[in-house]
Amino acid sequence: MVHHLSQDDIEVLRRAFSMYDQNGDGEIDATELKGVMWRLGCKPSDAEVREMIRKVDFDNSGTINFPEFISMMVQKKRHAETDANLRIAFQFFDRNGDGYISPEELRSVLHKYRGNLDNNETEAIIKTVDTDRDGKLNYEEFLTLLRNQ
Repeated sequence: MVHHLSQDDIEVLRRAFSMYDQNGDGEIDATELKGVMWRLGCKPSDAEVREMIRKVDFDNSGTINFPEFISMMVQKKRHAETDANLRIAFQFFDRNGDGYISPEELRSVLHKYRGNLDNNETEAIIKTVDTDRDGKLNYEEFLTLLRNQ
């Protein structure tokens, strides 16, 4: 995974890693990770911190070494890029920019890709994920619709 990063990227990550690795032992333990997160305004529980470490702790040491840290940061970047792409897709459907996808907006976009949909078909699609029952889709409901496809 390191081969996808420039030397500058690696150096930035190395400096960030050093900030987390407060005792300088070359590994970030749960206490160090939690401390930095609290200073950044995040308040994870001990269990959440352990889970964060577990997800990237490939050598099962209970800590995060530098290669594992790089992997964690690359995963976070990919997640952020995916979220940005999903927001762009939502905005594409939300023609009037009001933060919701109406049945008319959904029908207008889907018409180009799936042919004509009548009002009942469009409303049925929305009803499957419209948890607040307002007849339109907010961003979270839109994500649910995409996951269900």
